[in-house]
Amino acid sequence: MQDSRRNPAAADADCPGHREPTFSVRLVAPFLRALGSKYLSSAQIERLTPRDPDARIPVQIALQLLEKAVALTGDPALGLRAALEADLGDFELLEYVSTSSPTVADAIPILRRYARLLNDVLEVELERQDGQAILRFTSQIALTRAAADFQLAAFYRGFARSVFSKTACSREIWRTHETPADRSPYLRAFEGAVLRFSAPCDAIVMEERLLAHDFGDTDPKLHRLLRSMAEERVAELPLAEPVTQRVRVALAAELHGGNPSVECVARHLHVSRRTLARKLEAEGTCFKAILDDLRRGIAQRYLSLDDLGVSEVAAMLGFSDSAAFHRAFRRWCNQSPSEYRRAQRAARRAAVPN
Repeated sequence: MQDSRRNPAAADADCPGHREPTFSVRLVAPFLRALGSKYLSSAQIERLTPRDPDARIPVQIALQLLEKAVALTGDPALGLRAALEADLGDFELLEYVSTSSPTVADAIPILRRYARLLNDVLEVELERQDGQAILRFTSQIALTRAAADFQLAAFYRGFARSVFSKTACSREIWRTHETPADRSPYLRAFEGAVLRFSAPCDAIVMEERLLAHDFGDTDPKLHRLLRSMAEERVAELPLAEPVTQRVRVALAAELHGGNPSVECVARHLHVSRRTLARKLEAEGTCFKAILDDLRRGIAQRYLSLDDLGVSEVAAMLGFSDSAAFHRAFRRWCNQSPSEYRRAQRAARRAAVPN
């Protein structure tokens, strides 16, 4: 996310070339530990350990290397095993600034804002629904199963240490892939959680009351210092996402009860409306197309859940009324929201073996 303190005049200038999205090499250490107990010698681990903890590795290269490791070890649960090897402090500043927040609710915007310290393509979203807090983790680049397993399990372990171990509570883990033949690695990595596979998204689902859970004796001055350090570190990272993606992120924050207008997004990105339109045109798109695509994707995801009414979905997407949502959805999908929901229900029933 762009640093809010950035000079608006500089932000209004043409964007420089964007580099390829990257991961921090800090994510490598848990995988080396997971491999080291069985597959690597101490000398090999020493050789493979990054010398510069602030170095970055292109996302696509990291995913390719991870898939090679899965193939060589024959271990499809390698991502889960790596998450179990993650130690306190492995994720450095993002971990420290999050857990120095007063409450869980305060920590989530921190995770969202500073996720780029570790991962250029991670998006963290919070949804409150029927007494539950759904913390959704999505990626701008499709992750392999092992990478998505690691991402969700590493965050779950952090919550387990700081929240779940300190108060009795129910929670669920949602994974989008089908139920694996061997569920035991998931039961270990997500101990205490109900597992739900073939879910609409990857998420940690907890009781909404836990958002008010405090992290203990936190120091407001230390938290401000860590946030300042995180701001500076993020500002030093080259932009990894095109303007199109920055617009999507800003729109996602404004959709529900906000102001998903081009003027609002332009202000958020510190550019004029005309400059924003020019930058999007250079990337082969426009504001309306991005807004439509974002709304369509979210609408389909929400309509796949039976516990949200069509009018609720319309409101959550920032439509003025249900009729406007119906017209837009029919334009996107050539069917009404209710017809789409019925089709999704039929598909789920057909997928359940007799």
